[in-house]
Amino acid sequence: MSRRRGLRISLIALALVALLAIGVIISLYLVPTPQVALIRIEGDIWGEYTAQLRAAMQAAADDPAVSAVVLQITSPGGEVTASEDLYFQVLKLRERKPVIASIDELAASGAYYTAVAADQIYAKPGSAVGNIGVISILPDPDLVDEKLMTTGPFKLSGGPELTAIQQMEMLKDTFVAAIVAQRADRLQVGAQVLSRGEIYVGLQAWQMGLVDDIGSLTDAVAAAADMAGVRHYHVADRTPEPLEPDLFLDLDLGQQQTAATVAAPPARMPPGFYYRYVEPPR
Repeated sequence: MSRRRGLRISLIALALVALLAIGVIISLYLVPTPQVALIRIEGDIWGEYTAQLRAAMQAAADDPAVSAVVLQITSPGGEVTASEDLYFQVLKLRERKPVIASIDELAASGAYYTAVAADQIYAKPGSAVGNIGVISILPDPDLVDEKLMTTGPFKLSGGPELTAIQQMEMLKDTFVAAIVAQRADRLQVGAQVLSRGEIYVGLQAWQMGLVDDIGSLTDAVAAAADMAGVRHYHVADRTPEPLEPDLFLDLDLGQQQTAATVAAPPARMPPGFYYRYVEPPR
């Protein structure tokens, strides 16, 4: 009896081990490996491109396989409203999953505006960071035309130059307020310094509290995974496909991006306000 009982116990144990092994195998197929989604932000930030990035972020937020998101940034910024749109989209994504910004060569103006919405910001020692502020291309002054009739003295221009300057100051203050709101406990400088529009290298930005750490993209990915509480994961590139060259702004987001190429001003920038860095002439 004891021998039969021992055999029965052994068979039950083997069956349990087999069931456990089958369960592990099935779980590998049914439960996907956690992902850290990588979304690259390259070149000018503008309307249609922002819509693509917004869709990529929303898809990452909705995908249960994605545990965290890393934004890899090489951008001089761009249109005011497009940059603000990305800022709010990152805040929305951050409510659902950890978000880390990793600055490569450049995160200036509107690109930095986008980065401050992340949980943490990583930069390289020599990354170009900052340039907080607004630039504007003013419209031509209103002209008197015998055939073209308008109501109001500024119907064509939208307002006098003084009003445009006041609006620029208002937008700059909004930009600075967003930085203070997201990084108040980490900033080592005040609003007056932030408003100067300077570009800092990554080490300076770290000392000033504009970024959280100095490290590579790999470091940023590891930090995102740690914040999400996952140890075994793979990186999934969720960057949207490059857009066709934009004939209006003369932008080609499919070209290889470097700090020099992304900071060059587009050949055609319509009048308006921009959170954008423009490389000064040498």
